[in-house]
Amino acid sequence: MKILGIDFGTKRIGLAISDDEGSFAFPLKTIENNQNSIEEIYQLIQERGVQRVVLGDPGSDEFVQDTRAKILVFKEKLETSDVSVVLQNESMTSLNSDLFGAKKPIARKWGTQRKDKKDESAAALILQRYLDGMNMKK
Repeated sequence: MKILGIDFGTKRIGLAISDDEGSFAFPLKTIENNQNSIEEIYQLIQERGVQRVVLGDPGSDEFVQDTRAKILVFKEKLETSDVSVVLQNESMTSLNSDLFGAKKPIARKWGTQRKDKKDESAAALILQRYLDGMNMKK
């Protein structure tokens, strides 16, 4: 089963995809969060045959309530497609993608490379966390 992982951000949205067996997550791409982002994700769902979406959830801490409210609205929009949408704890995924998932810096391109890969790497970590939990239940 193909599963799409999403790291929602107010500026950018990181996307990751699983293999056909639902065992491994792979960073896919980062898109701008704008009026076209939902449509772009719908198209990706159709093209890749995605059957489930895993959306990063920052939890219920007081300092992330505004972000979580935006994520829940985004989730409602995604649920209008024919795929199920589940929330997955995303704590520490951005930090971990910084430490382990991003390319090494090359002189002045440090910021560009880090920003370009950080969101999709975080999406892959969110998705892999979900896949690991799902596969442990088998």
